[in-house]
Amino acid sequence: MLRDSAEIVEHLEQRLGIGFNETTADGRFTLKEGECMGCCGGAPLFHINNTEMHEYLTTEKVDQILENLDKGVLRK
Repeated sequence: MLRDSAEIVEHLEQRLGIGFNETTADGRFTLKEGECMGCCGGAPLFHINNTEMHEYLTTEKVDQILENLDKGVLRK
């Protein structure tokens, strides 16, 4: 856990209403904890479907990413 990642985890848990290894009731999101993704310099970060990686997370950036996912917008 690097660079205030605990704040990001807490924000995701509150926003999604789940903890690690749990899935939202609609089946859209599952939170998994991962070690070494090879991007310590960009921490905190997360992967979406193992295809998108988002680095330098803030709670505001997390909210924007989740809003874009709700709209069906994925980064290309």
